[in-house]
Amino acid sequence: MHDRPHLLEQGADRIDDPTQAHMVAIDARAPLYDGGICTRIDCMSLGLVVNREARRFYDEGKDFWPKRYAIWGRLVAQQPGQVAYSIIDAKAVGRFMPPVFEGTQAKSLPELARKLGLDEATFMQTLNDYNAACREGTFDHTALDDCHTEGVIPVKNHWARPLDTAPCCAYAVRPGVTFTYLGLKTDETTAVRFNNQPSPNLFVAGEMMAVNVLGKGYTVGVNMTIGTAFGRIAGEQATKAVQAQKEGAPHANA
Repeated sequence: MHDRPHLLEQGADRIDDPTQAHMVAIDARAPLYDGGICTRIDCMSLGLVVNREARRFYDEGKDFWPKRYAIWGRLVAQQPGQVAYSIIDAKAVGRFMPPVFEGTQAKSLPELARKLGLDEATFMQTLNDYNAACREGTFDHTALDDCHTEGVIPVKNHWARPLDTAPCCAYAVRPGVTFTYLGLKTDETTAVRFNNQPSPNLFVAGEMMAVNVLGKGYTVGVNMTIGTAFGRIAGEQATKAVQAQKEGAPHANA
């Protein structure tokens, strides 16, 4: 089986940026490989997120989860130690996909800081500033509601409510890489390129060529679409290549 690093070493044409990746925030306790979607943490918008220095670094209520879940892995990757903590209170229970692992629970915010190993004074300053900045309106997590913050940076534009209802809970998160933005160059035929020439018998589909389609960002479900659509094309092309080889004729990528 060919893999991407091996093909690149063999001279396959590459595309896009090796320093970037599609990343989501997953439970820090997840397996190193193949943790799966069940390890993703989805409660960012229902509370706040702090880094290892106990400071917020992004608007947790910027937009709906399907539009923004893929940004959190990259954001966490930019933080000290590539770790962050999603903090919620009891009001958030039942409003997000339950994680596979239980969170760290505490009866109070200071206790939670101690359990997480965060500086308690800084943590409480961050939480107190956030709670004081919340301007509650009509909370509705299914809509871009009017619950927001004022006078705190970063702002939280929606779903801002004070964290004041015990027990409070935290999930340590780390970046989970789905695929990198370094891929194999191809076109609608799915043929792998070598010196900009299509291979007659090597084809690619799915994450290894996703950046030919995406370029930047990610839309929910598009990876499955890329795998299905281009997988079918690659299969058809591979079948043609085998048939052409049996018949002793050159295979045309058509």
